[in-house]
Parts: sequence; C-alpha cells; structure tokens
Amino acid sequence: MTVTAIMMVKNEADIIAATLTHTLSQVDHVIIADNGSTDGTRDIIASFDVELIDDPDPAYRQSQKMTRLAAYAARSGASWVVPVDADELWSTPETTIKELLPLVPADRAIVQAQLFDYVATALDDPNEPDPTKRITWRRRTPAKLPKVAVRPTVAVTIHQGNHGAEYFHPDPVGGLIVRHFPYRSPEQMRRKAITGSAALHAAPELPHTSGQHWRDYAELERANPGAIADVFQEWFWVADPTSTNLVRDPCT
Repeated sequence: MTVTAIMMVKNEADIIAATLTHTLSQVDHVIIADNGSTDGTRDIIASFDVELIDDPDPAYRQSQKMTRLAAYAARSGASWVVPVDADELWSTPETTIKELLPLVPADRAIVQAQLFDYVATALDDPNEPDPTKRITWRRRTPAKLPKVAVRPTVAVTIHQGNHGAEYFHPDPVGGLIVRHFPYRSPEQMRRKAITGSAALHAAPELPHTSGQHWRDYAELERANPGAIADVFQEWFWVADPTSTNLVRDPCT
C-alpha cells in the first residue's frame, strides 16, 4: 500500500525544504506541481527525491488541479493521497502517516486532520532561518475547517483549500494533525497575498468569496503600500505569547 503526498507550490523558498524533509518522513512518495516559481523554490524541490511536474496555468484552480493530481497518483499506484500545502507539516500523534493510513477500515475513504495555526511572536529566534523551527507557538484550538487525506482509487473531488473531499462513502474518521505556518513575516505575507490575488484574478469563474482574504489584503496593499506589514503586526504577530491563549508546541 502506497501513501502519496500531492502538492501545488509557488514561491515558497523559505519553507519548502522543511516541508519536504518532514513530508518525506511521513509518506512513501511526493508529487509536486510547481506553478511557475521564480524565487528558487523549484531548485530546492529538485534537490529532493520527489516527482516534480510543471503547472503552467497561473490560475488558482486548486480543486481541479489537486483532483487531477490525486487521480494521477492513483494511476501511479497510490492507495492513499495526502493533499499537503507548502506551509504545512502533517503527522499523527503516535506513528507515521504511511503506517497509520493502511490501518483505516476498508469502508472509510476519508481521514480528517485537525489543523493548528502557528503564530509568529517576539520570542521567536531571529537567527533561525527555518520557520517551522523558529515559530514555536500555536493557537490552542484547531481551525474550524479540517484537512483531509483520501483514498484516490474511487472517484473523488478535492475541495478548494484542501479542506474537504466528496465521496459516496461513509463518514470520515480522524487521526491526523497538521501544523500550519501561513504567515511567517510581513514580507512573506505580502508576497502570499499578491501572488494569491493574481492567481484568483486569473480564474474569473471562481466566486468572489474564494480567497477573499487574499483579494482584500492585495487591494489594501495597492491602496496603501506597507499596509500588510501593519496587518501582520496587529493580527498575526504576538509580543508576549505567554499572556495569550497560545500554547508553545515546537516541531521536533
């Protein structure tokens, strides 16, 4: 039984090495579609033992693209597919993903993952280049929308954001954890918003609510250069995490 991670990546040079190092310890194989990275991300990916393919379409058609990658993984022999974002570390509490998923009952096709957002703080070590080691504080409760791993051997549609999937199968089971590092610095947040907004504009068929935060941040930045840095400091950075509802949970 083969467990394959699938990824869509664009301009994630600051974190992709950490993500791939971790992911390769959790699954049997990794397939990555690079969406025209220009910051060295592709060269970093090429240094790992993964399957790298090109995605020349600039549009943020994530559901379609990830669903196609899942089908491709199935044709290549994958029994399970784990849709991983470049800023995520997937794991299980006691074992590895490639050891856990084969134990899932045969009548279950989806395994949900609790997603925990990590938050930059003043206690982060500025000399640590790896954000998954530098940022050690996370929100205490998981995000409302879980993530999912899926069996790709029957028809499946992966949702936008990799937060769900459609199957004619029984309810999903749990057991996976995702450590999420969405906003790592003011400049990284700015790049992510601008890149995400451009990709959404290239897919006009998507509802305007899709990626609304990227659209809003990019518009704010265009109207007031430097505004995203202010948003980062106010909402995605904490001076003293010990006095908040954050919990220290370093990745080891």
